[in-house]
Amino acid sequence: MSLRKLMAIAGVVSAMTISVGVATAQDITFYNDKNGWQDGFTALTKGASEASGLNVKAELLTPTDKYQAFIQSSVAGGNAPPIFTWWNGKQLEALAETGAIAPLTEAWDKAIADGNFSQAERELVTVDGKPYAALLNVARWPVLYNKHAFEKAGIAAPPKTWEELLDACEKLKAAGYVPFNAPNVGGWMGLIWFSEFMIRTNPDAFVGLTDGTVPYNGPEVQKAFQLWTDFYAKGYYTDPREQDDTKFFVNQQAAMFLIGEWMAGSIADKGLKPGEDFGAFIMPTVTPDVPNSIIVEAAPIVVSQKAMADNPNMAKVVDYLMTPEATDAVQIFNGNLKAKPTNAIIEEVNNLVAEAKPRSIVRWWEAVPADLQGDLVAQMGAFMLNPTADNATKVMNDMESLNADYWASR
Repeated sequence: MSLRKLMAIAGVVSAMTISVGVATAQDITFYNDKNGWQDGFTALTKGASEASGLNVKAELLTPTDKYQAFIQSSVAGGNAPPIFTWWNGKQLEALAETGAIAPLTEAWDKAIADGNFSQAERELVTVDGKPYAALLNVARWPVLYNKHAFEKAGIAAPPKTWEELLDACEKLKAAGYVPFNAPNVGGWMGLIWFSEFMIRTNPDAFVGLTDGTVPYNGPEVQKAFQLWTDFYAKGYYTDPREQDDTKFFVNQQAAMFLIGEWMAGSIADKGLKPGEDFGAFIMPTVTPDVPNSIIVEAAPIVVSQKAMADNPNMAKVVDYLMTPEATDAVQIFNGNLKAKPTNAIIEEVNNLVAEAKPRSIVRWWEAVPADLQGDLVAQMGAFMLNPTADNATKVMNDMESLNADYWASR
């Protein structure tokens, strides 16, 4: 996204009065939209403060669309927050193009030399050859499953084939469970199931959606929506209107939860023990000829050029964020090679990926052009609220209209 386009949306949050500058020479506000991660951010900012001598404080802003608008408006106004979380892929590219955020080449060179990260992690936040962020999170998207529900339903092991997955869903229903927890929290979670059905049927077509080579109403997407509609018709999902994202999984009404592995910590905080009460598996492909894949997201932490220039101790904050101690503090896996897995689910997913070697695919949210992101995900959410075949057709056509207009203007 160009600076001109950012300026055009600045009015979205012009009424907001939150100050994003550095309040004093020693006070640094660390903005994020990571609802449910407050304890981790408290520990992370405490460690950053101790390492740098600054007073780093976390500031949560939600929901995500308002957070994005706030950051974009601040950047467009020349007042980028000193440090904040963002997204990688095209989202980070657009931000780097504005010149508002600082390249962190020196910190990455040191982190790799110290053995904390590899070049692969650096590439997740690299734009035009320069790394523009530290990593808060590197997450794969498995299916979390309740081990007690599976045992009660007579399911001996996580499904390895699509037929086994459907059989497990029916057994779970017969045992009194809803197979999948699937809320549309914040209006953005429709992309999870849309993406999953796409990569379980045609991962190449999923990638094509993000670069304009595959239409949103083509046969590949129609297949995904057919499966999605069928899952709703069979009663495999919880109420999408629920705004507590973990509620039905934590209270054990729902037996499975397709979500980033980072959610394991929040679930643990609410009483279920990772590895003991719930485990993880990679969803199988619909047919054996489709190579298995897994969605991967990375959550970058960026620093403004102004904050880095005005306060040399910001470099110490960045250096701290690259250490195993920072990973331990926030209790979220960020790819640090020296950090221990933060919980049994992270370790289990590490082992699953090492064994199966699935293709890593950048999450839709980060891969799709920024100008399309909000409108398309709103359409997916609209389908979740009315998951009929007729509405699926309407949603696909509406998405393709938006998509075609965007690419025609490039």
